[in-house]
Amino acid sequence: MLLNRFVSAIKNQSKDTLRAWSYQCESIFAQRSRRLQQLVSFYQSVYGSQGLKQLWRAYYRRELQPPLRGFMLSAVGIMGLNMKQLGSDGFDWNKERLDLANFDVCRRDIEFINTLPMNQICDRCAAKKMKYCYCLLGNRRCKKDGASIPAGGAPEPKVNDPAKEQLPDAGSIRNCQVPLDLDKEGSPVGTVRIQAEDEHTWEPYFSKNEFSIWRREERTSMYSYKVYARFDDITADDFLHVQTDLDYRRQWDDTALRLELISEDPVPGSNSHLIYWEMQWPRLFANRDYVYCRRFIKDDARKVILICSRGAKHNSYPAFSGKVRVTDYWSLMVIKPFRSFHEPGLHFILTYYDDPGIPIPQNIKSWVTQKQMPEFLTKMYVATKNYACSRALKMKDMFNSFALINDEYTANAQRASWLGSLKRHRRPKLSDDTDSGQRGR
Repeated sequence: MLLNRFVSAIKNQSKDTLRAWSYQCESIFAQRSRRLQQLVSFYQSVYGSQGLKQLWRAYYRRELQPPLRGFMLSAVGIMGLNMKQLGSDGFDWNKERLDLANFDVCRRDIEFINTLPMNQICDRCAAKKMKYCYCLLGNRRCKKDGASIPAGGAPEPKVNDPAKEQLPDAGSIRNCQVPLDLDKEGSPVGTVRIQAEDEHTWEPYFSKNEFSIWRREERTSMYSYKVYARFDDITADDFLHVQTDLDYRRQWDDTALRLELISEDPVPGSNSHLIYWEMQWPRLFANRDYVYCRRFIKDDARKVILICSRGAKHNSYPAFSGKVRVTDYWSLMVIKPFRSFHEPGLHFILTYYDDPGIPIPQNIKSWVTQKQMPEFLTKMYVATKNYACSRALKMKDMFNSFALINDEYTANAQRASWLGSLKRHRRPKLSDDTDSGQRGR
């Protein structure tokens, strides 16, 4: 008798139980979906679409099991390469991807940063009133067996100097280059190399505020420049974001008239992009535009970020009328934090070269280098500060919205006490059964 009553009660209350259960699941699913949507919107607004993709790829590579991960990444990479070979965007990443060996040139820059407390000033840097000296390290030569020959801060003889050819082993700057042992897991190697005059020597140019600049003659009256600075109140991650986020750069760089992402390397871990950039020049000069390939790598073991760029070509972006296309262009950047990527404090070294395409008076070149370059770097620093501030405010607002969601979720009394409601519906029926039994007696 008791069992029959129990079965009958379950049948009568099954609809209420199912309805309460479905409402419970629906409420939890809606709450989780809303939170996920807000998380995606938050990370996209903070890191941009490119940063969100990189964040997902990092999580994807870390969480999947190694065998499955390797299989899936290989399949995706092969599929992406096949699509590119078919000419989906007219750019062959197999042939145009920047070689990781380009970062080996940055070894001396990293060594310069690591030895700053022991930095010695040479005579030429002292004459220019430089804060630091790169000449002693950057112009150091090595013999074929790897033995170092101190540069001494004095100008080295030209490569084609007959006096140098008579020496048994005068050494070479290139002999000192040793490959960097970077963390290249999952990164394709690449083929394109930067062509720089490694055997030419660096000389001090000028020092202004927190910037120290040296230059090196690449060709006759054409120089590459190396800039060093340190910032104590911005993080390396934020600085990298400002360097690589094209959407944000359009906001803070008023000289970037056009800045467009043409193509992105489909191979995971490559971090390579093809970019079009139109730069505003002073009046009486035509604007310069660039099509260049950019690649960066973040090495957690060495705690260093390296960015490499080089001029490239794309059929959809030919030389435009009224603009001067700069094809001979390359740059290397080293970002090294004081402690970690997310803590304030970093060193950075930028080495770059571009051929403007037409002869420019030396006074104009000096004006661009001595005035425009420090102003641009200062603007970049301010943009990083503003980005960090806006990101902190967005995080605060997002956490507040999460708290409101939790309050709404826990404050729903109907969902929290659905079992109690079942008991309340069950009691009248039991009392009715009791009354009917008494009447029968």
